[in-house]
Amino acid sequence: MITIRFAIPLLLALLTVAPLAQTGASANPDLTAEPDLPVIDYNACPFEGCTFGKWKVTKNSRVYSSWRKDRVEIARIKPGEKVTGITGVHITRKPDRILVSQDMPDLGLKRGDLILRYMYLGEGFANIWFNGAWHKGEDCTFITEKRGQGCLRDCQAIVTEEGRKDWWVKIKTSDGKTGWVLVEQNFEGMDAFA
Repeated sequence: MITIRFAIPLLLALLTVAPLAQTGASANPDLTAEPDLPVIDYNACPFEGCTFGKWKVTKNSRVYSSWRKDRVEIARIKPGEKVTGITGVHITRKPDRILVSQDMPDLGLKRGDLILRYMYLGEGFANIWFNGAWHKGEDCTFITEKRGQGCLRDCQAIVTEEGRKDWWVKIKTSDGKTGWVLVEQNFEGMDAFA
């Protein structure tokens, strides 16, 4: 028979454990888990000075009904044509993999840790993932893009594998058609600083 003195702590322990078992939650989350792919950023303009508005087409490009897999071609645009950039969607199919080569206590990173970089935002800032959490708009100037480029001895983190990313923009053509184009250096006027 359980006395009241032991029953209350036992009841409290059961009330604490039961919700964890029901939700599948863990007291120790998996800090190595990565976000599911692809990671999609809407209304994306992924570089410093990026701006939507009047652009000039610089190479033959296809215009699609959507940026999604089920898209169909709806038009073609040619060099010299004018279009209006409306919005964008950045798709990370595979993030950049970055190896931490020095302890960085201010970020809670240790030598050997992995950083995943998704969308670049400009001026050295990007959306990154490490230690099981997003760090959106993080200053990433501590990252060296490739071994031997700008890093002599004090590299804090080095890109070991480049990812795969697409940027689709929604445009309006001069004849009024609206659709999506995969950006592949096919527009002039996207950079407010150029």
